[in-house]
Amino acid sequence: MKNINNMKKIAFIVLLGLSFALHAQRGKEKQHERNEYTPEQQAVLKTKKMALHLDLNEDQQKKLIEINKKWAEKRAKEREEFKAQFEGDQRPDADTRYKHQVQMLDNRMAYQKEVEKILNKDQYSTWKEHQEIRSKGHARCKRRGKSHHGEKRES
Repeated sequence: MKNINNMKKIAFIVLLGLSFALHAQRGKEKQHERNEYTPEQQAVLKTKKMALHLDLNEDQQKKLIEINKKWAEKRAKEREEFKAQFEGDQRPDADTRYKHQVQMLDNRMAYQKEVEKILNKDQYSTWKEHQEIRSKGHARCKRRGKSHHGEKRES
């Protein structure tokens, strides 16, 4: 009887380990989904979401799709340049990470100014509130060691 109970415990532990491994693998697949879209596809999706959320007219959508495409291309290029500096598990030093963060924030401020020119005051106010909520959500997930999409971040 003890052997059967021990075998059940071992089988349970093995199944539990396999489920963790499968879950971790799914998380890695989701992490790369965002990178599968071209900058143009990212721009279209972002603009459509903004159109739904902010009730944009056709002219605003046309202007925003161009801006979103330009910034998506810029982000993709800068991301690749940043990644190309490091091989394997090598992490950037603090100074490099600082410069990258400053550049990203400068880009966000420039993007924000371009968006502000296109949206009316109510739309811009709504958009800014949404950006703040998203920003707070990203910070909360980072503190918990997860990406903003819910999966565990790689360290």
